[in-house]
Amino acid sequence: MSGLWAACGLVLLALVLSATLKKDAPAIALLLTLAAGILLLLRAFSLADGALGRLTSLLEQGGMTRELYLPVLKCVGVAVVVRVAGALCRDNGQGALAAKLEIAGAVLALALCLPLVEQVLALASGWAV
Repeated sequence: MSGLWAACGLVLLALVLSATLKKDAPAIALLLTLAAGILLLLRAFSLADGALGRLTSLLEQGGMTRELYLPVLKCVGVAVVVRVAGALCRDNGQGALAAKLEIAGAVLALALCLPLVEQVLALASGWAV
């Protein structure tokens, strides 16, 4: 829980400093915002690493193979990256670029899930992949 408060504090500090600097030094304000975002993501990924290890252990204990849940985890990763990058595009007035990025992310997520679809079809119909 203290990690959440630290993240909120970092975000508030970055927002206040960015708003203060935006008028006189917009490039520095953008870099400050990017740096805060990178710090937040690094912290979130370090926390997610431990949770991912526990989730993997639980799924394997339940008899799920890596081939079944790995595509889902990859899709979640794509969604996170696309969401953050799209928000950065929109913050800089590039809504059309953000929309194109979201389309590319959706296509990539679909491609990543094809092995899962094949596994489900094989399971449902008894067909060998």
